[in-house]
Amino acid sequence: MSDVLRPRRVLVVDDDEQLRYVLRETMSEDGYEVEAASNGREALAIIERWPPDLIVLDLMMPVMDGESFRQEQRRLGLAEQVPLIVLSASREMRSAAERVGAAASVPKPFDLDDLLETVNRLATPT
Repeated sequence: MSDVLRPRRVLVVDDDEQLRYVLRETMSEDGYEVEAASNGREALAIIERWPPDLIVLDLMMPVMDGESFRQEQRRLGLAEQVPLIVLSASREMRSAAERVGAAASVPKPFDLDDLLETVNRLATPT
């Protein structure tokens, strides 16, 4: 199947299981193919076998946080050019989002419709 015809792929990386479930279900209903990881290390393993079109990334997670994930992702050359949306409750979110090269940042708690609008904007092929 060509890239144009396949569903856009979104990787959700967050340690909150309920949030991963809600985002996975909601984005799937919107026609996205969604994978989810509970930390950066799991996300790297997923990217190796399943290249996403967009990554939704929490910054504060156990095992491997969002910034460490991004550093390792770049070091390994895995999906470096894929747009990244940072989710975080941190007051330092904007500066962290800049450090990781995020295309957008969404503060937690967030409005699901606002996040989906950002996902739709960034996951749409140009």
